[in-house]
Amino acid sequence: MSAVLEKDSDLENTDLRELILRIPGEHFFCECLSLDSLKNESDSPDSQKLVEDFAREILLNRSFSPYPEEQLAWGYHGSLEEGKIILFACPLSKLRQLGWQSFEIFRRVFPSFISLFGRTFTSPTILFLLQGESLSVAAYSSESSVPDHLYSMSVDLDDAESLEVARGKLLSLINLENHEVIPDILIAGEVTRQKDGFFKFEHEWMDGKSPSLELDQDVVLDAEELWNTDLRSVEFKKSERKTRARGRKRWKATMAWAFCMTAMLIAFLGVKIFEVKLEDQQVLSGQMAAQVPLVIESQKLLEKLRQNKLGGIDPFGSIGRLYQHLGGSEDDLHVWFTSAHFESRSAIQIKGRGKDIEAINNFIGRLEQNEVAVLQKGRTGKEKRTIKSAGGKTTFEIEIELSEEQISNTPKDESAEMDLVPTTDEG
Repeated sequence: MSAVLEKDSDLENTDLRELILRIPGEHFFCECLSLDSLKNESDSPDSQKLVEDFAREILLNRSFSPYPEEQLAWGYHGSLEEGKIILFACPLSKLRQLGWQSFEIFRRVFPSFISLFGRTFTSPTILFLLQGESLSVAAYSSESSVPDHLYSMSVDLDDAESLEVARGKLLSLINLENHEVIPDILIAGEVTRQKDGFFKFEHEWMDGKSPSLELDQDVVLDAEELWNTDLRSVEFKKSERKTRARGRKRWKATMAWAFCMTAMLIAFLGVKIFEVKLEDQQVLSGQMAAQVPLVIESQKLLEKLRQNKLGGIDPFGSIGRLYQHLGGSEDDLHVWFTSAHFESRSAIQIKGRGKDIEAINNFIGRLEQNEVAVLQKGRTGKEKRTIKSAGGKTTFEIEIELSEEQISNTPKDESAEMDLVPTTDEG
């Protein structure tokens, strides 16, 4: 008889250590046992060890099993919190006669009804599970994942009546009073070990037409807890768990080493790429720096061409525009210039004197109000204006930007500096 395996692929091309063996449940005798005798030990730091020792003591009882523990394939499901366990066992000699042996080569070895242990119901319930050609029935108390009764029978799937006959026989073994019987049958599918350390058992309903039944019936069980239901010997399972734990540690260490090496390689390549880019940037910066004087000269040339197009620097025309706003009369000016330096057609630096500070400020205000010129500003945003008053003399120095609209179009020299003599008596 062939084993029921996790996958349907060709065994010759499959690593058996990745497969899960599920043995038909009809070969096992099952018993639900109370843990009331262990209630006083509920605070023990290793409750799982207590339950395991309890199960092993039961197996030593000849009234429970005529076979010693080492001759049995056995396991259990339950805990001190549940208050009970269900113990299941089968003679190894019987399994060998049926063709099941060399269990140590598989990832896990379970009975076919293993996925019945991951379910709880709000009220007493009876559920059927079909795995391969093995039909199992479990009777649950409310809010408990440990069945009070668990029986299995083989069925002939080619015989339409075989399933119903087996279903009826299994129900006859259970007291149906106060239990709700789920009308459909769960069909067990594949089992996969997930990366989070859990096993996923897939299921679907045979009929699937009952509106009261949820379609999603997959069960997820903790890999560590499933060692209790594994049918191999306690000694083998302890050794195997240690071996696998070491393997996982080695794998994690290898992955960590590979990750570190990859990170170092990426960092090394990043540094090299940065160095190359920095070199390129330095070369480019050098080339650009060499071009700066040419760019500045080009800008100056363009500015001169622009100013020439507008008529070039016009010292007399520009000063004439400014004189209109000096204030006072032609014979008695409030403000007069002592010098004017033209940086460009519109940028003018003017030095001069005034009757008082108010007269100078009024002059600047009239220039801005009439949109003739505005004061230039430095990098800090401060206006380029200096007014000093001492010894009965008030002087000023300003830098203005002459409005293009106010400039005459008469061509003049490209640069000019003027010394202006006031028309009024300074003394």
